[in-house]
Amino acid sequence: MLSSQSTLQTLSRTGTPVGSFGSSKDSLVYNEKRQVPAKSIRRRTESLSASTKNNADTATSSRNGSDSTHHYHAPKEREQQQQQDYRQIPPTSLMHWTKIKTVGKNKPKALRGHSMTLVDEKIFIFGGSDTETCYNDLYIFDTETYWWTLHKTKGMVPPPRPCRAHSANLIGDYIYVFGGGNGPTYFNTLYLLNTKTLCWEKPEVHGQIPSPRRAHTSWVYKGLLYIFAGGDGMCALNDIYVLSKEETTVNSNPNSINNSPAIKMTQLGVKPINAFTDINSINNSIDNSIDSNSFNDPKENYMYENNASKNTIHHSNSISYRNHMTRNEDDGITSNPRLRYVWTKITTTGKAPSPRGYHTSNLIKNDTGNKVIIFGGSDGHECFSELFILDLDENHWTRVDTDRPIPRLSHTATQVGSYLFIIGGHDGNRYSHSLILLNLVTLRWEVRKVYGERPSSRGYHSAILSDSRIFLYGGYDGHRVFSDMYVLDLSSSAYLPQITKFKIGGISD
Repeated sequence: MLSSQSTLQTLSRTGTPVGSFGSSKDSLVYNEKRQVPAKSIRRRTESLSASTKNNADTATSSRNGSDSTHHYHAPKEREQQQQQDYRQIPPTSLMHWTKIKTVGKNKPKALRGHSMTLVDEKIFIFGGSDTETCYNDLYIFDTETYWWTLHKTKGMVPPPRPCRAHSANLIGDYIYVFGGGNGPTYFNTLYLLNTKTLCWEKPEVHGQIPSPRRAHTSWVYKGLLYIFAGGDGMCALNDIYVLSKEETTVNSNPNSINNSPAIKMTQLGVKPINAFTDINSINNSIDNSIDSNSFNDPKENYMYENNASKNTIHHSNSISYRNHMTRNEDDGITSNPRLRYVWTKITTTGKAPSPRGYHTSNLIKNDTGNKVIIFGGSDGHECFSELFILDLDENHWTRVDTDRPIPRLSHTATQVGSYLFIIGGHDGNRYSHSLILLNLVTLRWEVRKVYGERPSSRGYHSAILSDSRIFLYGGYDGHRVFSDMYVLDLSSSAYLPQITKFKIGGISD
């Protein structure tokens, strides 16, 4: 593991760090950063070779067609052509965006408020909506071949109702899908998708069941599923629930502090008693950048003032918080009594975030791995720029300050080593296409030079990290819903995900 004790500096075109950090050839980071996965190197080489060949052919034909009296100027022309080629081809040492051409029999729909879950080298995309309709389709995208497939699920249990702004987390071989909504209807049902058989299961749940909601976020810690905040159609929320196996009794006082559920509850991936034989034990394969960041959207719920001095958000008349009662109609699907889970509401200490949705939450993968960062979001009136840290072992909130406020909602936050990559979203006035980096060690915002064809301004998209690349799909810009997939290649920064030994903002455990 690599250690990051100070701010990582930007890289030159040659890939050499600029500044004192990592500038020594004996530095661990200096050597480690060249350990770019072979697959990434091969993809970048293949993508650039075609462009290089085309430019070379153009230059050759130009020289062959020149008059003999101009042969004296050929070296100068070649130099000019080489300089032009260099400007056209993004340096492989710098991060660059690429729009992926759709390949496959089933082109994906334009979606917003969908979920993306990484399973090995494939991305499972479920649900979401366009401007009119919610869906419950399941697409699978192969990150190696860029091939799309639309899958029909199997088994006795039909897929969840069409929904958006739900959450989806991988635990073992199962994707746990919770909540979401469709128009004025909000859900609090839990479904499990077996990623091996593509069969849905609806487990039986008990305990302190969360209220129906969408635009919440979720994460997995020590085999337990956590959900946080969101909106229920009447108001924004800031509560926390954790899902565990039912057979283990937790502390009799659920409101006691310093009572980490991760210690006292049974992990979800553990094979239940009398359960189906195809449920595998948890493999601790957790991805938390796929949190669905949809709560309500500008078309249905928010009207933004074009006033830079205010981040005021006004409700439209369609689904304002207090003008509509929550409806959670039973889907009529019988629960499986052999899959029994229990919800528990968690009581925390410290300064908790105010109620919100459209935020992001990331379980930070570092040497401790017990802290979640909450960033941004909205309560329907204000676009937040706050940053909160939740210690999952102590159930304690801490609000931390960054070097400057950056309001965001409906963005994505993807952990890449000691950084959070914040892409797109809404700042309270307009949609953004920006890529900004939060240095988790210094808690300062940074901007890196990125080449290529970047995604247009949008929110309500999803993004996920796979093999030193960030894949981004879908989204909404206030007028149209997108069906495009982009990939951000980290290039020489591919070493960043390997950095796991660091402390968040110098916080000691």
